Amino acid sequence: MDMQLMASGLEVTAFGLGGVFSVLILFYFATKVMLALSKKMSKKQKMDRSKS
Repeated sequence: MDMQLMASGLEVTAFGLGGVFSVLILFYFATKVMLALSKKMSKKQKMDRSKS
């Protein structure tokens, strides 16, 4: 097996795994932000309802 081909394969694998994990981390933080916004809006709606 050619070592140059093996090195290229490992490089592609590393970039692929890095891409997958970066997207997973992005989804994690996007979910955290949406959850925080949802809680904030829910509290605001409860405050508005209690004033009525």
